[in-house]
Amino acid sequence: MRSRLIEAAVECLYASGYGATTFQTVTDSAGVSRGAILHHFPTRVDLMAAVAEYAATFQDQVVLEAAGKAAEGSELFVSITRATWAAMIQPPAMALLEVMMATRGDPELASRIKEVTTALEGRQRDDVWRFAKSLGVRDERRIDAMVRLHRAAMRGLSLELSLTQNQAGAEESMDLLVHYKRLLTQELTSSS
Repeated sequence: MRSRLIEAAVECLYASGYGATTFQTVTDSAGVSRGAILHHFPTRVDLMAAVAEYAATFQDQVVLEAAGKAAEGSELFVSITRATWAAMIQPPAMALLEVMMATRGDPELASRIKEVTTALEGRQRDDVWRFAKSLGVRDERRIDAMVRLHRAAMRGLSLELSLTQNQAGAEESMDLLVHYKRLLTQELTSSS
């Protein structure tokens, strides 16, 4: 039941946004009673924190699965960017972005979501750094900056894509981001 409610909340957040995602819309989507949702999630913040955890786990799984299928070396390093983008445009990641944006006006939600997003971002950074080190990169500061830039670019592009529905434009931008990563990887591996 808990996972059904979380998945319904993801669907509602993805389809209608944070403001329109209420206990009522989630219970309607899940086909359960209000009592069922209150049993698992006493508050909306509890539900949104669970959605954030679900989305973070989803993103981790997509990226790690893609990394497991990628070629070795620099292509594996670059494939992380494509896999992250593939995850970022799926409903769970878009739901997480909705929740993240809602934290601006809700201090309680902000404190709960910060822990989840900090852990996700830390795992992403650690994975990228591990792959970079395997290529011989030693400039951890540049890798950290690259991770922040890529995360911000992909979050922005996914929001833009949700507004414009311009998939071709978003993919063209991602091609440029991947090109930049290839150039930076070449620079960092040749200077190591």
